[in-house]
Amino acid sequence: MQVRRTRWNDDVLVISADGEIDLATAGRLERELRHDLPVTTVVDLTGVTFLGVAGLRVIESAAARARTERRAVGVVACTRPVLRLLQLFGVDAHIPVYQYLANAIREVPKASPVPHR
Repeated sequence: MQVRRTRWNDDVLVISADGEIDLATAGRLERELRHDLPVTTVVDLTGVTFLGVAGLRVIESAAARARTERRAVGVVACTRPVLRLLQLFGVDAHIPVYQYLANAIREVPKASPVPHR
């Protein structure tokens, strides 16, 4: 799995992952989601072919930290395996999920952090 950081502007960071996010690779994504985050972070999973529960927990943990710090996090996903897991575990109920990166970049900064239920 590969992870890239792209600073969209001063307030928006896009963290893109490609490949499989499982127990063996989730730590790479976690490292990128732990440090130097702006007001808005978009996690782009459009290049992810497999998302395991370990990766899901990393994303949920980052979103929980963001809410605590009054920052916003959104996820971009378009592949069936990734969307299915996000829906199955109800992640899409408390983290905004977008089909297209452009929509997430436009909408996530406007969204106020959603409190965890």
